[in-house]
Amino acid sequence: TLKFDPGSKCVFTRGLETMDMPIRHAEGRFFTPDRSLLTDLERRHCIPCRYVDPRSGRPTMKFPHNPNGSQKAIAGLCTPNGRVFGLMPHPEAFLFPENHPQWLRHKLDGKLPEHGDGLKIFKNAVNFLQKC
Repeated sequence: TLKFDPGSKCVFTRGLETMDMPIRHAEGRFFTPDRSLLTDLERRHCIPCRYVDPRSGRPTMKFPHNPNGSQKAIAGLCTPNGRVFGLMPHPEAFLFPENHPQWLRHKLDGKLPEHGDGLKIFKNAVNFLQKC
């Protein structure tokens, strides 16, 4: 589960709050020994999303909610202007509602959406580009 920073300028994550996201790795975690870099990234809202415990909604270092042990639960980074976005989970693997691991339960409950949540990230990018 990812939680998005509403203060981030990331064009890909605008208006998003939380989202379940597939992963396809155990590597690729964010790490830096430079504490001043972390402070600067946080101050500038260049961390648009973090791994969170779905029950508490708080960033976590615990597996399986932070699947790769990414420092400070960082799931993605963006440039200060928000136009370049690097994300460790895979939104392209969640374009259809059937990609969710509990899709059948959602369908039986009558809550299966038309599209998978990962599509929202790409739609945000298209919307941004259309306004440029």
